[in-house]
Amino acid sequence: MSRRSLLIATLIALLLPGVVLIRWMRAPEAQTPFPETTPLPRDVGPWHATEQQRLADGVIAAIKPDSHLMQLYEAPGRTPIWLYIGVYAGRGSYGKAAHDPEVCYPAQGWDVLRSESLGVPLGDSEVLHAKHFEARRDSVTEAVIYWFQPAMRWPESDLRERFLRVLDAVNGRPQYAFVRLSGLTDGGTATKRDLIEFAAGIALSVRTVVDNEDDGSISENERRS
Repeated sequence: MSRRSLLIATLIALLLPGVVLIRWMRAPEAQTPFPETTPLPRDVGPWHATEQQRLADGVIAAIKPDSHLMQLYEAPGRTPIWLYIGVYAGRGSYGKAAHDPEVCYPAQGWDVLRSESLGVPLGDSEVLHAKHFEARRDSVTEAVIYWFQPAMRWPESDLRERFLRVLDAVNGRPQYAFVRLSGLTDGGTATKRDLIEFAAGIALSVRTVVDNEDDGSISENERRS
C-alpha cells in the first residue's frame, strides 16, 4: 500500500467510528450461518470427507463461534487434512474473535518452527491471502494454513485487510469465517503443497457460506455423515 493510500485509510478509520457503530448495531444477529442449501463439499480434489468432530465445550466457550465445523479429509497417497471453520456472524461478531493459531499453538505446548504469509492462487488471477506455519510438540510436527474469510470478497494482505474490515462494517457485513487446514508433516514440502491445493479447492465453498445472507444450519445429514 502506498503512503497516500495509507494516509487515506488512516483518515477514514478516524472519521468513521460513529458510522460503523450505527451500521454494526443494525446488522442482523445471525446465529447459525451454515445454510443447508450450501453444504461444504464431501470431495475436494482427491480428498474425501471421512470423519467429523465437535470442539470441546471449553474450547467453544473460549473462542465463541456462532457455528463451526471440524472435518477430516483423506486421499490415497496424500496428506490427511483436518478442516476447521468457525463462523462469526451478525453484529456480535466484532465482540468475539477466533484465536490466532500462532498464539494458541505455543500456549498448548507447541513450538512454532517457521511462519510465512502466502498467496493461494484461485484462478482468474485471484489470490487468497493466507498464513502458513509449522509447529512441533514432542515428536509430532504439524503444518497449518489459515485465513480469515470475509463476506463478498477474498481476504487481502494484513494492512489492507484491516482497512477493508472497517468498510465491511460500514456496509453491514461484519460476518467472517476463520478457516484452518492442518496436517502432519515430516518437514518436507509435500504437506505444504497438499494444504495449498486443498485451500484452493475449498475456498469458494467457504466464501459461499459466509456470503449467504439467509439464516440456516449445518444439515443433520452433514452431521451424521
